[in-house]
Amino acid sequence: MKGMEKYWNISRAAENTGFSVATLRFYEQEGLIADVPRDNSGNRCYGEREQARLNSIRCLRAAGLSLADMKRYFSLTEEGSEETLRVRREILQRTQENLLAKRDELKRCLRFLGIKIAHYDVAIEAVEHGRKAPPFDPASLKTCFPRKKATTKK
Repeated sequence: MKGMEKYWNISRAAENTGFSVATLRFYEQEGLIADVPRDNSGNRCYGEREQARLNSIRCLRAAGLSLADMKRYFSLTEEGSEETLRVRREILQRTQENLLAKRDELKRCLRFLGIKIAHYDVAIEAVEHGRKAPPFDPASLKTCFPRKKATTKK
């Protein structure tokens, strides 16, 4: 362990990253976190390098990368050869494209929920004032999930 760098034990690293201690050990066993330094007593010492890796794992995991894809990505990164630059970029680009598609789907779902919640707000207010709740108009949901235009084959 080097001089001025700050190190955290596994409990503190878990607290800092939001991962459990068991998850950190699992990631280490799986090779996602390589060669975690240890102190004289054998306790893990997570430094800046390990913290950066854990942040990368958190992001890639949240982005939907599988364990196998993360292993491959980190293996290629650690190899560090220029020949793997395109492969590493492709892994991240594919992940980004998947997230953008999910974002679009989430936007449609949020729009759907907003429309339905607004309807329930109107219905609840009507009932609370002794009126009948208005029926829901399913046509209002057309903006949430527009139909794709059919392609014609020639």
